[in-house]
Amino acid sequence: MSLLQKLSYKEYKYASTLSIEKCEIIAKLADLKMSFNDSKKPGELLIKYLDRCGCSLQQYKSLINSVLNTKTIITYYHPLSKVAILIANEKYEHLSKLATPSIDCDSLACNLRNLGFITITIKNTKITDLKDMIANIILTVPEDSYCFIFYAGHGCELCNTKCILGIDCPTENIKFSHCITENWLLREVAKCKPETCILIMDMCRINLDRNTNSSIYASMSDLEDYTIHNNLFISYSTQSSQAAYEVLQIECTTTIDNDVTYELKTGDTEKIVPGASQYVNALCTRLVDNFDISTLLDKVHGDVENSIKKQRPIKVQCGVNKRSLYDPVKGDTKELLIRLRDILQNYKENCSVF
Repeated sequence: MSLLQKLSYKEYKYASTLSIEKCEIIAKLADLKMSFNDSKKPGELLIKYLDRCGCSLQQYKSLINSVLNTKTIITYYHPLSKVAILIANEKYEHLSKLATPSIDCDSLACNLRNLGFITITIKNTKITDLKDMIANIILTVPEDSYCFIFYAGHGCELCNTKCILGIDCPTENIKFSHCITENWLLREVAKCKPETCILIMDMCRINLDRNTNSSIYASMSDLEDYTIHNNLFISYSTQSSQAAYEVLQIECTTTIDNDVTYELKTGDTEKIVPGASQYVNALCTRLVDNFDISTLLDKVHGDVENSIKKQRPIKVQCGVNKRSLYDPVKGDTKELLIRLRDILQNYKENCSVF
């Protein structure tokens, strides 16, 4: 009897649910030369090919067990390099001080280095210095690279424009000179023509009041234009006008007013766990899984929505090519690391490169 005749209905139904990735692995193990790109049901196609090749039921079960018991790393692409820019602002001069951005960035940096990323961690910078650092980094990153940009700190929104706030940002009459817009970030990163860019903004998206911030609203016509070079994934840790929370709510304000803040007490820092924000906690937990980037963000967002505090992240995607943070690089990482350290030498008090 053939494989199709011996296969039980339950086993056949299970085979029909196999993903393209698993089917490709089984086909490779069975030495089958076939493609699943145009197949809506790759599992059923695989079974038919195995049946035609005389695969026995025992051999089929052995192939299934090999796939299930072996962790496989799927490679979608070989970028020239992988660089992560992790920005943490918490020691604000005028706005309420935060407790966890540096811890979040350190946790994320450790995880990304394990995946082959060069990590640049920038902490507590004024907006002019931050712009200068980012611009210099982007000019150094080679084309055809993966750029991972993460921000944790105070943020705001006006007319759907997301803004990162530097540590020198005032409480009222905020201007574009006090912040970095999402448009500016995307315009800059496009200059190095990245193969894939991931931008994550883990910040509150409180809408700025027009009456107390009239200058920035009057400058809306000066917003930067930007283009998208290739694959782009943008993630906001929360919705418009909503707050982003921490796992342990040490700093619990949802305002940028310095009069409503939290002073850390003795022993508080020991309570702040790695990946302290709800979003970073979910992200670091999911990084152990070899998902493509789009699926990874979907999983992270699902975890965040089920967290302690109500928080609903948003994902924006441009480009349909599958890419993974696990994808190995093909360029000289050591040489790039030396160049990045050299251009950031003047900012070593606020910046670390590994």
